Amino acid sequence: MTISIVQIGGMLSVLSAQGVEKQLMKLAGINKIEVNYVSGSATVTHDDQLASLRDIQKAVKACGYHCSGELLPKHVCQTGVNQ
Repeated sequence: MTISIVQIGGMLSVLSAQGVEKQLMKLAGINKIEVNYVSGSATVTHDDQLASLRDIQKAVKACGYHCSGELLPKHVCQTGVNQ
């Protein structure tokens, strides 16, 4: 299983988030989805062989929202961060 965090732009309410969740759950290989309209993101647990990141992006766009791709936590992008 792969966990991807994707950006979703344009959601205005909890109902928007629920609609995206419902549509993404229709994809084969999706195990779990948590959409947060406040942060404009979705955490998706999926089988990469059945539902790729590209498939997820297409499904988000089909719902009428923007999806520029996968988000990375800031600590992954920062250099010199002690662990």
